[in-house]
Amino acid sequence: MHSSTITQTDKAKLPAFLNYQQQFVDYLRNPQNDQRIPVSLPTRVDVYAKLLHSKIDASLHTCFPITRELLGATLWQELVQEFIRVHRCQSPLYREIPDEFIDFLMHEKPQIELPEFMTDLAHYEWMELVLETEKPAKANPIFSINDALLAITPALNPVLHLLHYRFPVQSISALDEHWKNWQNRPTPYQQESVILAGIRDADFKIHFIKLNAVTARLIELLQQGFNTGKQALLELAAELHYDAPESILPFGIDILQQLKTQHIIIGALHEH
Repeated sequence: MHSSTITQTDKAKLPAFLNYQQQFVDYLRNPQNDQRIPVSLPTRVDVYAKLLHSKIDASLHTCFPITRELLGATLWQELVQEFIRVHRCQSPLYREIPDEFIDFLMHEKPQIELPEFMTDLAHYEWMELVLETEKPAKANPIFSINDALLAITPALNPVLHLLHYRFPVQSISALDEHWKNWQNRPTPYQQESVILAGIRDADFKIHFIKLNAVTARLIELLQQGFNTGKQALLELAAELHYDAPESILPFGIDILQQLKTQHIIIGALHEH
């Protein structure tokens, strides 16, 4: 979503009421650069600009508390103002303001200098909102699981996202001097890739579970619809170039059991 530019010539060609609307929106987006309110606008338009900024800031502050604290009040306000000024939202819904903000951070490269981990951190914070509000697709009937995890067709949690980050976002805190002092670091942060499974359990609680690459790949294979846990594990063994593919099964049973305990596997798609 990129900002569109309307030149002064374009504005002059607009009908009077559209030109008025454009002036009004331009002022709301960037009141700092309009020291004098255009005579065509109401004298209290600055009140509308402050209300707009306050409303958007409140939504973003709720969704991105760690990001905001690490940036500090001044940089955060500058970032929010830049978002308001340059981003063209595709949704009028208040709930989707954080979605638009993530799109802005990831695709429009803010002019404000941000630490290299900030986009990953903001996305991680945003995912909590996504998991809380996501409406899962209508699912097939799910049957209880017995101990035959290799034989069943696993039913995965319908609210499940595999998340890949360049930095250990689950450990980043404004209380940790390592992350708090990002502005004073002489060298960039070293990347430390992490894979997380973000889920919502049956009690509507949100969990982020750290995974290794092998377990994450097994989940991907299960998402692709392999008929049984055993078939998915044998495919995984082939990808890992096991000389004896079935030797993965004892180890694989433990992984499947762990996924069940973590509410990533929640049942079976067929009665067994």
